[in-house]
Amino acid sequence: MDIVPTLASQFTPLKDRDEFITRLNLQRKLNQVTNYPVTFIHAGAGYGKSVGLSQYVHSTKDNVSWYTVSEYDQDLVFFMAKLIHAVKGSYSTFGEELVNKLGHSERSIKDRDIWSLVTEFVDELEQIDELTIVIDHIQVVFQTPKVVKWVELLLENIPSHIHIILSSRYKPSWGCLSQLKVRGELLEITPSDLKLTEEEIDHLFCDLYNFQINEEEIQRIYRLTEGWPAACSIFIQQLEQGDHIINGFQENELYRSSLDDYMLHEVLNKQPKLTQTFLIQTSILDELSGASCDNLLKVGGSDEILNTLLKQNLMISKIGTEQYQYHPLFKTFLVRRLQSISHQEYNQLQYEAAHYYYKKGDVELAIGHYLEVQEYEEVSELLETYGIKMLNDGQLETLNNYLKKLPEYEIERTTILLYFKAEIARYRSRYDEAELIYQQVIDQSRERDHLYLLSLAYEGKAKIYLDTIRPIQAKRILERAIEYREQLAVDEKELARLYYMLGENLLNLGSANKAETWLEKAKDANLPVDQVNLKARIYLRTGRLKQAKQYLIEQKERFSSENMSQLPKSHRETDILLSIICCMLGESEEGKKYAEYGLQQGIENNSPFVEACGWMRLGHASHLLERYDSETIQTCYKQALNIMQNLNVSRGMAEPYMGLCLMYGNEGKYEQALEAGQNGLKETEKVHDQWLSALILLCLGLAAAYGNRPEQAKQFFNEARSHFESCEDQHGLMVINFWEAYLAFQENDTKLFKTCFSKFLTIMQTGDYEFFLKSRTLTGPQDLQVIAPMFHYCLKENIHRSYVIRLIDELDLGQLEHHPGYTLQIKTLGSFEVKIGRQLVQDWQRDKAKELLELFVTKRHKVLAKEEIFESLWPGETEESANKKFKVTLNSLLKVLEPKRRVRQESYFIERNGSTYRINPESTYELDLDDFERYVEAGLDEQVPSKSRHLLVKGLTLYEGDYLAHRRTADWVVSERERIQVQYLQAAEKLAQIATRLEEYELCLKWCFKILQIDQTWEEAYRLIMYSYYRQDNRPQAIKWFNKCQSVLIEELDIEPTQATIDMHELIK
Repeated sequence: MDIVPTLASQFTPLKDRDEFITRLNLQRKLNQVTNYPVTFIHAGAGYGKSVGLSQYVHSTKDNVSWYTVSEYDQDLVFFMAKLIHAVKGSYSTFGEELVNKLGHSERSIKDRDIWSLVTEFVDELEQIDELTIVIDHIQVVFQTPKVVKWVELLLENIPSHIHIILSSRYKPSWGCLSQLKVRGELLEITPSDLKLTEEEIDHLFCDLYNFQINEEEIQRIYRLTEGWPAACSIFIQQLEQGDHIINGFQENELYRSSLDDYMLHEVLNKQPKLTQTFLIQTSILDELSGASCDNLLKVGGSDEILNTLLKQNLMISKIGTEQYQYHPLFKTFLVRRLQSISHQEYNQLQYEAAHYYYKKGDVELAIGHYLEVQEYEEVSELLETYGIKMLNDGQLETLNNYLKKLPEYEIERTTILLYFKAEIARYRSRYDEAELIYQQVIDQSRERDHLYLLSLAYEGKAKIYLDTIRPIQAKRILERAIEYREQLAVDEKELARLYYMLGENLLNLGSANKAETWLEKAKDANLPVDQVNLKARIYLRTGRLKQAKQYLIEQKERFSSENMSQLPKSHRETDILLSIICCMLGESEEGKKYAEYGLQQGIENNSPFVEACGWMRLGHASHLLERYDSETIQTCYKQALNIMQNLNVSRGMAEPYMGLCLMYGNEGKYEQALEAGQNGLKETEKVHDQWLSALILLCLGLAAAYGNRPEQAKQFFNEARSHFESCEDQHGLMVINFWEAYLAFQENDTKLFKTCFSKFLTIMQTGDYEFFLKSRTLTGPQDLQVIAPMFHYCLKENIHRSYVIRLIDELDLGQLEHHPGYTLQIKTLGSFEVKIGRQLVQDWQRDKAKELLELFVTKRHKVLAKEEIFESLWPGETEESANKKFKVTLNSLLKVLEPKRRVRQESYFIERNGSTYRINPESTYELDLDDFERYVEAGLDEQVPSKSRHLLVKGLTLYEGDYLAHRRTADWVVSERERIQVQYLQAAEKLAQIATRLEEYELCLKWCFKILQIDQTWEEAYRLIMYSYYRQDNRPQAIKWFNKCQSVLIEELDIEPTQATIDMHELIK
């Protein structure tokens, strides 16, 4: 019999709608429901608890009953009757006797009857099969003791095949829940599981609702809503009405009104009056604690109130052991509520908060509250006292925000605030602006007879010239700063800081030894730390590269371990310096890593000068790495030039011009290299920077040498030598001696060669510079094999013989007698290309010569008899005819590979033994196929996913196309091509599989698509595509690819997909 009225909507989950987004964190947890007897979901209003549960019910194959509790169900009879009705939806005969009993109870159930009712309900549950029962909005009955007791007893005695999900706005303090949790029988779902992630907000707005919103706007929505679904939903409603309010949607009247109404009726009005007052009055606090709220309200007990609000999920979160904060949108709503009630009360509370935080020593919070009520004098006084500390602590953004909120007249009135503006402008690389403001500070300080501030302003102005390496201007300004500072009774560290700057300026002028003297004077004053890395720069500019690197790494570790603040240091950033040092040491990968760190620092610290330095150092590192083309390298240097031009710092353009000079020179584009080098040299000579001038001259010399202009090269090298000698840079002198020896060797000037090469070897040995020959360095040879013929000559002429023998062994140079002095670079994947050193072979004389080399490369692991060569290249011809053609072809090939080989001299690259031939395995050739196979095989064997991913990507990237793709039909190519292609497909499949394990689904899709371009029947690729789209919440695409897989397999092979593919399809449906 029906003992209570029922509405169908109470027993039906919400209909699944296309615009309901699947929250992955929530669904993963809900998928575990059947592993627990009880699941408890608790979150405040608007978190989409009912939506999430409904999605689960619609997607699960389990048997589920649904019951939404209404405010009319607070009587135990009503509650039980409706719960039984819900279960009857799954089992029609469930609880009929119990319903009759409830019908005769006249709704006057005594406490002693509750246990009896629980046991009878549990007995009924024992009679049915497995079932999940959802009780939504359970918080409605939390104030009804009989219902609460009945539910608690039910949870304690629930049968093992029954699973109950309770959904509430907050978690009650029921003892049974704690016991269940201790026993591992409670699945708890909290607000953090219900919030939308940034990716889910993107999917919701852009995919489900098709709004044209960029990534920055999505991030802003996420920050403001903190993933609160209700706020996102209201925002969507406004966008649907045509209000594009992304940039200021908090100020939009429609949005604000809708959101305020929601929070007023669903959150605030449902609280007791005292709680409402507490929420409204404490809303002015960014961080809440018991003490701050007690002080503000002049009452006690705030700790307990805050804890209660947290338990009730009332738009508040804990951010520390004793600190809380309101949801930003809720806080904004409460503040507006307070202002509408009484603006006077709002102001008074702000004053109270400011005084409280000032007394507590929390200056930033005090300033924030003073600014809210426009107490600008109070703010100025606090900044006068604490501004220098904020600068030194690196709080540039905070200090700048405070200054921007002050009216201009207040800053003009307080000179030190002007000084802070200048400092911030300098750190942000706005040098012209900073210089003007420093001058204002100087003029005001003179008028007001403030010598210390006058000295500080001159110091700041000098730092502009140090930052931008303009030593002539810096010298004059520094002297003024020292003059005023010496008149004051200041701590000796104040003077030492200026002496330190004087040392740095001397270094920029090329006087490294004098700079070191001033550095020692400054150290005598116990300066706390070398914040501009002067010692490292002295090491760098005097050629002590390894010491420079070691010092900087120690500095990084020190800053990191002591958690010290680091203000932008212009060109002296630790990572920026480490990058160029690593490039000079031949550690190009490290150099690239540090350049990227420096570039990121510049962007994060809003320091364009540092960013530009990062770009130019990234150009240097990329120049040394084979995988980057000249366009990429040029982009790095052009980016640096553009930034320096925008900053109006022409001196900063010298190094990127040097990089372009080096790049163009290595490509044999001498005129372009000359122009770039001269542009850079013009800037360094203007400011008398001898060291960088020497580097640019060296690069100009290299460009001339590579451009076959030996006389110009000698002139540039000679000028560079003079500068390096003045700077006492031993590394620079070693490099100059090497290149002068190289030119002499090319011109057969044995006397000059012996002189220069002896000096080169001596400096290299004494200076520990052997890295110069072991890997490509910024100013070293592009092809390290150029050293081989020179070493061979040294052995014959007894030039440093024992040292040269050791170097030959360490460098593994092998056979030197016929060494041509370069590496043969062979590319076979995709197009076939050969480089002699860095020069691409354009003229093969005859195509058969190229084909012969391709044959040698393909059969490189075996020796080839003449007859085998004849059959491969001239099938069907007589032996005599084929032999004649072979001799001519081989001679042409040797002329291409070794153009300077003497007549009848044995070939270095092609080994002949009687009538057999092969590519010399001891020769210095590089083959892309060898690198491909090495990386791929290592990646397939590697068990650690991240390491395997790295190796496979490196190998697969080398596969630019089929092996010797232009030889489509040659028998000796086909089998090798097919073998390599299978290896590629297997490696791509493994990489795609690893990508799914690492949740890098775009990477997985990329390589699966590449697999299918080669073999459209590769079934595992389809499965991985389906799975990746499924994990990206794109089920339609996943199903589409299953259909495509099925269609292709039937059409191409007349077979159905395997069971594994069908199972995947079942999973994603």
